[in-house]
Order: sequence, then C-alpha cells, then structure tokens
Amino acid sequence: MSEYKATDFVFQPAHRDKLKLKDRIKMCRRAMPDAPKSLIKEIANLQHEEERLEECFLSPMFQVLKRQLLPHEHGFGPNVPTYLSIKRRDKQAFHDWRAMQKIKNALCGTDWEGVEIYPQEDRLVDTCNQYHLFCFKGVFPIYLFNKRAVFSEEEAEAHNQQMGLRSVQRDL
Repeated sequence: MSEYKATDFVFQPAHRDKLKLKDRIKMCRRAMPDAPKSLIKEIANLQHEEERLEECFLSPMFQVLKRQLLPHEHGFGPNVPTYLSIKRRDKQAFHDWRAMQKIKNALCGTDWEGVEIYPQEDRLVDTCNQYHLFCFKGVFPIYLFNKRAVFSEEEAEAHNQQMGLRSVQRDL
C-alpha cells in the first residue's frame, strides 16, 4: 500500500449539503422526464430518506458516506447492515483490498465484517468510481475463513518453497 499514508485512513466527520425534497423531485424529473409523477415522487422520497440518514466522513484520500440500511433494503432481520459508499477524493478508480479493510476498520470497527457484492447484471450499480461495502457487526454468516492467515512477502515466499507453490504477496 505504498501509495497510501497512515493519515489516509484517519477520518473526520464532514458536513455535506443535503438537497431539499422539492429539489430532489426536480432532479428526478430531469433524469426521468417520461416517468409518471407518482414514480418520481416515490424515488425522490426514498433518496431523500437515505440522504437524511447518512453521515459523511473525509480523510485526505477518501470520502465515505455511511448509513444503516433501511428494512426494505435488506433481508437480514435484526442484523442490520451498515452501508459504506467509498470514493477517492480525486475521483480516480482504485480497488485495493487492504485500503477497503482499513476504511472498514476505521469507520465500523475491527470486529465488523464487510462484504462487497458483484450483483446480477439487472441489479448492477456502476455510476462513478464508487465502491459499495456492506458491513455487519460480528461474523458474517459465511464460515470459509475461520482463522487469521496473513503472510508478509518473505513468509509467502517461504510458504511457496515449502508447498511447491508460486504465488506472490506484496509487502505488508
């Protein structure tokens, strides 16, 4: 993670201007000029509620919006996921697992688990260089990784020699 500094993962709450509902309706109407008024109002109300609930956090490198999902947005019952919308402040694309882990730890905690989803094409959301992480307090109910396994570059090389493998690990 040489392109990042430790301060890139120190977040401060930030004020974010929120649209008034009437302005949100106008925006939706411009985006969907042929949609029925009832649909525009429904979408505008949902977006307005989501925006009302979110908190904004900034670091020198990242902007993250954080909120709990609403009941109609998930099927996890009382284990309500926390949604993180993550962007670099320079608007550039990135996808570094370690950076996502540090962001999740900084804003939710080290005892939370985060999941990234690669959805069906008809549910795809890809509107900008933005990443979506869904976080859960405690263990997410997939039990594949039950213990910690982190190798440095040197440890990975030793493991490769011992096992006859050729995988590569970047330095921690």
